[in-house]
Amino acid sequence: MAKGTQGWVVGLYVLGMLITGTMNTLCTKIQFTLSSVGIDGKPELFQKPWFATLDMLGAMGLVGVVDYMVRKWCSRRSGKDLPLLADEAPKVAGTNWQSNGRSYAQKAALVSVPAAFDIAATALCAFGMLYIPASVWQMLRGSSIVFAAMFSIIFLKRKMYSFNWLGLLLCVVGVTVVGLANVWGADTQSSGPAPEGMVFGMLLVIAGQVVQAAQIIAEEFLLKSVDLPGFQIIGLEGFWGTCIMLMIVYPLLWAVPGPDHGHQEDLFDTFALLSNSPPLLMCVLTYLFSCGTFNATGIMVTEHLSGVHRMMLDASRTVLIWCFGLWVHYYLNPESLFGEVWTPYSWLQLVGFAVLVSGQAIYGEVLKVPGLTYPAPNLLLSSPTPSAARHLATPLPRQVEAL
Repeated sequence: MAKGTQGWVVGLYVLGMLITGTMNTLCTKIQFTLSSVGIDGKPELFQKPWFATLDMLGAMGLVGVVDYMVRKWCSRRSGKDLPLLADEAPKVAGTNWQSNGRSYAQKAALVSVPAAFDIAATALCAFGMLYIPASVWQMLRGSSIVFAAMFSIIFLKRKMYSFNWLGLLLCVVGVTVVGLANVWGADTQSSGPAPEGMVFGMLLVIAGQVVQAAQIIAEEFLLKSVDLPGFQIIGLEGFWGTCIMLMIVYPLLWAVPGPDHGHQEDLFDTFALLSNSPPLLMCVLTYLFSCGTFNATGIMVTEHLSGVHRMMLDASRTVLIWCFGLWVHYYLNPESLFGEVWTPYSWLQLVGFAVLVSGQAIYGEVLKVPGLTYPAPNLLLSSPTPSAARHLATPLPRQVEAL
């Protein structure tokens, strides 16, 4: 835990991230199961994965707006203008602030590249959530560690230790077991999504993790030298992502024929559905708030907590999502599209989740296996990318400083 921060403050960060992180997944899934009256006057399900992507980017943009307002307020109280860049801050002994020859505008423009990756990754995952339960969706997101590790070997020339390979093997086994349990469980149900749809949804989520891993690699290349504060990077990524969505993605979605009133996704129909359903609108606004708060608290949690605590926090999130889905089905409404059924293979899914978490822990050196070689602690360089920081830990193998 970082010095100078009171325990109750860190506790609020943890509680805030646990609650809002859980709400993010729940709100996304719930909004896809709600019905409203569309632009043609007929009821329809709110299955708008591209809008869910836009909503996420808008929440990130709000983080930047709030950060700017807080900085302005603090500067007025102190009578000094707070620096936009880290390299504009007063030099302190032992620090190395360098502008790397780039202006603020150039650094801000670089953030547009990972923003484009984020759009693709989030959209693929949102499409996948249409077909699979929220708990399975959350578990499959753990597969990003595998692809990030592979990309880091190819593009970043990172070295993998035996414990890294063991952790990745367990992650692959865990994800495979979770996927199989989900498909086999669907075969035992007389109603609900077909097994083929489950497989398709899981493949979309895994494809999203491939793109997410590519985003982290792109950030390693582009943003490691961009010394912008984390809140500003999140805000800029939301800004660029929203611009790309409104100026490029949505015009293409409108022009390409599709199932949504003749388009791939009809934004006007989206607004009609939202205006005709207060519960749906409240769900979307709740997500906007929770996603923004999640991104903000994620930075603080990454800064103040150890890898053990972060791993427990992420695992607790998945458990809460799964328990909520079971509670909805067995105690609230068995017919709810959001509820999850405990099938004969759910125990297998639980085992797969435990193996996945164990693999992540071994890979990230939270759990150390006796007999395996580990780099010396004083040689480990920990500098997660902005995207990795938002996901509590970097999925890249440790970079060891050359002797």
